[in-house]
Amino acid sequence: MLPIYDENRSATRPYVNYALIIVNIVVFFYFFIQGIGIFNRAIGFYGAVPILIVNGERLWSLFSSMFMHAGIMHLFGNMVFLWIFGDNVEDALGHANYIVFYLLGGLAASLIHIASLFIALPSLGYADFSVPAVGASGAISAVLGAYVLMYPRARIRTLVFYFFFATIVSIPAIFYLGFWFLYQLMLGVYSLTGFLSGVAFWAHIGGFITGLLLIKIIGVRPKFNPPGSIKRKPLKPILAGWHAPRKPFADAILADDEVRLTIELPGVEEGDIEITVYEQEVAISAQHGEIKFDGRILLPTPVKSEIQNFNFKSGVLNFTLKKEQ
Repeated sequence: MLPIYDENRSATRPYVNYALIIVNIVVFFYFFIQGIGIFNRAIGFYGAVPILIVNGERLWSLFSSMFMHAGIMHLFGNMVFLWIFGDNVEDALGHANYIVFYLLGGLAASLIHIASLFIALPSLGYADFSVPAVGASGAISAVLGAYVLMYPRARIRTLVFYFFFATIVSIPAIFYLGFWFLYQLMLGVYSLTGFLSGVAFWAHIGGFITGLLLIKIIGVRPKFNPPGSIKRKPLKPILAGWHAPRKPFADAILADDEVRLTIELPGVEEGDIEITVYEQEVAISAQHGEIKFDGRILLPTPVKSEIQNFNFKSGVLNFTLKKEQ
């Protein structure tokens, strides 16, 4: 599974998140294009070497290591997650607080990774204490922890592969990131028995828990960008086949004590439409012959489940939902 984007748009432009992504990419290619020798020496120098940190040496590498990556795929994976989840966390925290949060999360992740080496000492010995830890994944894991706590119901558009086929599905953040964390925890516990993978699972675990705790302690309230302020574009699924469902154009506007929805469903009939109303989300699907629509619409406020003023004409559906008092 590969996350593509989340359906939770930020209300502000995430300048800090953009800057973090750019810095990580620039730093990686600055050393990478100079050759493998210089690249490996940079990893060893700027990476956080546990034995040196324990001895109080090169403590600054706890921060520089956050901007170093061991390979292109390592960089790509981290930047995808930062791009998808970082904007909303920055939106909630504010620009200055976000960079502090990011660095604290990365610092805590590195320290927990080093602590895990002591726990695994009987199985692994001291070999891993000389291996430099690099990557933004610890700090990004803190971002993931913050995101799942503030936006558990936000949906993550995910590319899922089935042998020769691929399709895009929406997965609630609580399930997507919850499964991600459980996977890290499982392999993290397994690593304490002597399992060697080259992945700092406890940095991921530590960063994620740090993000949860920091957001809980700070008491930050998440920001929701009303869907009515965004022109939603239809999604073209990547599918090795025909007749994949399309995401309809949708608009939701908060007006007084109700939410007014306008949804474009060209080519279907009224009897083809199925609507399910949740507390702060509407799921809608329709199929007429080979024409298929399937989508979810985030609402700017909790609503009642009763649909009012239903009207479908010329491929355009309009209805209203009363606010939950």
